[in-house]
Amino acid sequence: MTMTASSAQSNHGSRTAIVPNIAQTGQSGKSGASAESTETREPAAKHVPLAPASNSGDYAFLGATPGSVADRFYLAAAEDWNAAINSRFVNELLDDTLPDSVLISYLIQDFTFFTQPTLERLTAQAPTQEIRDMLNRQAEFFADQEKPYFLRFLEEYGVDERQQASVPQTPANREYCAYLDRIAATGSFAQLLCLMCAMEWLYLAWAKRTVDAGVVQQVPAHRGWVELHEGELFRRWVGNLIELVNRYASVDGPEAAVFPEVARLERAFFEDSYVYGVGE
Repeated sequence: MTMTASSAQSNHGSRTAIVPNIAQTGQSGKSGASAESTETREPAAKHVPLAPASNSGDYAFLGATPGSVADRFYLAAAEDWNAAINSRFVNELLDDTLPDSVLISYLIQDFTFFTQPTLERLTAQAPTQEIRDMLNRQAEFFADQEKPYFLRFLEEYGVDERQQASVPQTPANREYCAYLDRIAATGSFAQLLCLMCAMEWLYLAWAKRTVDAGVVQQVPAHRGWVELHEGELFRRWVGNLIELVNRYASVDGPEAAVFPEVARLERAFFEDSYVYGVGE
């Protein structure tokens, strides 16, 4: 179910996730990244088209060839997957029309989610040193690139550590983190692998929309989030996960339930950013 801003207002008149006096800087371009030349780029005022419905072989270029395990998992999650990558949140971020209150809510909630030890648990269960090395390299990327993104833009939007700590998790965030904890505590390597693959692949899928359209966001926080989830390095990371899913997962195993559940949770996670806007 897609929740509009008006329905969120009426159903949640008293918001629990509010940080007062948040600086509204997202549309100002107040960032070093805003100094980049955009002479050869399309402005984000150009609408980014929706992603088409999922079809077998969509990601054959990353190893999810038609009929492969990863391809079948991708298709099994199609309904919520497409709703998530074509959600109002993603549409507005890609079109540079996302309200600052929604972006701030999302960043605070996703940073809580980011600190979950999913990759650490996956690495600990890796069956070979080669796989552990690949996962450790990605952990370094997250530490060097993704964590600084959160810290930088939360600071630029005026959200300090005390304010972050005062914002409770949204219901979708709590449910998602509980699911991660459950899989990390009791799941097999294949389940943890499918969890990581589904999360990262879905983010590549929505960021790919704007790359395919040739549209570059002009709001620095929007553009930065896309750049973390598209490009040669991130595609290689997702391709590595897809290759491992094809090797270690089975459509007859408990890991088959992971992709649909991740897609459902991601969809709800995006929607909650509107229900529990911050700094309004």
